[in-house]
Amino acid sequence: MAILDCRDTQISLWQEGSAFHSPGFVMLEGSEYHFGQTALEQSRLKPRDTNSRFWWQLSTQPLKPALGAARHTADLVHSHLRHIHATSGAPSALVLAVPDSMPKEQLSLLLGVAQASDFTVAGLVSRSVLIASNSPILSKTGRAIHLETQLNQTIINELQAEDGKLRVVRSTPLPSCGLLALQERCVSAIASAFIQQTRFDPRRSASSEQDLYNQLPGILAMLRERGEASVDIDGHRSRITASSLASASERLIQGLEQSRQAMDVPILLDPELHLLPGIEALKGETNTLATHALWDAFTSQRQHIELSGEDLHLVDQLPPLGSEAQPRGTPGEAHKQVASNVPTAAPSTEPTASPGQATHVLIGTLALPLRDEQVPLAGGFSLRRADGYWTLHGDGALINGMPSTPQQPLSLGDTLSLGTAGHGRLIEVQS
Repeated sequence: MAILDCRDTQISLWQEGSAFHSPGFVMLEGSEYHFGQTALEQSRLKPRDTNSRFWWQLSTQPLKPALGAARHTADLVHSHLRHIHATSGAPSALVLAVPDSMPKEQLSLLLGVAQASDFTVAGLVSRSVLIASNSPILSKTGRAIHLETQLNQTIINELQAEDGKLRVVRSTPLPSCGLLALQERCVSAIASAFIQQTRFDPRRSASSEQDLYNQLPGILAMLRERGEASVDIDGHRSRITASSLASASERLIQGLEQSRQAMDVPILLDPELHLLPGIEALKGETNTLATHALWDAFTSQRQHIELSGEDLHLVDQLPPLGSEAQPRGTPGEAHKQVASNVPTAAPSTEPTASPGQATHVLIGTLALPLRDEQVPLAGGFSLRRADGYWTLHGDGALINGMPSTPQQPLSLGDTLSLGTAGHGRLIEVQS
């Protein structure tokens, strides 16, 4: 069984412990749509041909401004779903994990769009309830706040466990605090530093501005790790400090502090917020969700979510499993099982031929075979084999848009961000 995480910052199709990620961006080129990372990385170059609101504004109202043959945002969501489904190996059935901020009208429309796609919808669940139900922090107070980041808004989801069921008791949107707005504040501060230090404005041209946005996740990861970063744009170099970007989180923190009713309620942060400079000023206990938190929760709760032979309805209450959940930062049982299936014998010098495993890394149009113990990539990055799996190495390396952790195993379909050297993806080449 597979589950589709419908949060537009990173629409993710999870199956067997690995995922295909596709941000909620679409770009029109001629008569063809490009979705996800490809559209995101050209959105500043072709702003009139790009849309990043179609998941948030899902409807059947005429699309304004027009974008190709799509009549409305529902057409774009349908095309994006088909793209993700086909690219992920076309699983026959999917559970949909949806944000609690989605109104009933949009939820019904999404279900109709999904049912018109090439897969069966086997369940519908609140993603905040699902993620929080598997968190050990609920065992402390029975309450939690999930700070859910979307492209165009951030939602404060307040959760409470009563009578053996966990549910969202209140959802509060924070306007102008979506991921795009937070990134805009960070980019503005970085651009100011460039102007002060070099008299060069990286936003003076679309290409240099796009380069800065593409580098931003790596810059924020380095700031989180070291407190400062050296950034190169068009041959100009500037030193950036975490403190100079700390104001980017002020509005978000202020909105949360005004909304929360008690300081002893722990906060669950989506991974993108962990990198936001100044977020450490949040008061109280904070816990950053692992990128695989939703999959781990699904493997624990699937018997309460999958609906066989029943009318589909939103599962918005689940039994909390916090006492049985994995500690934060450790893989769930599904990840342990995947690791245990990896052969421990000496690695072959030929690409792995087992179905469902990566054999090559695709850099642009060049597919490099995964051979020997190390595969050099551009820009000082490399892939290394350890204990039967591959890991990514290099300063500012990102996996699926998030900073890589030491010895993080790579999976088939993972996207690798290599700074100015571009991007790669782990693929399987069948002979």
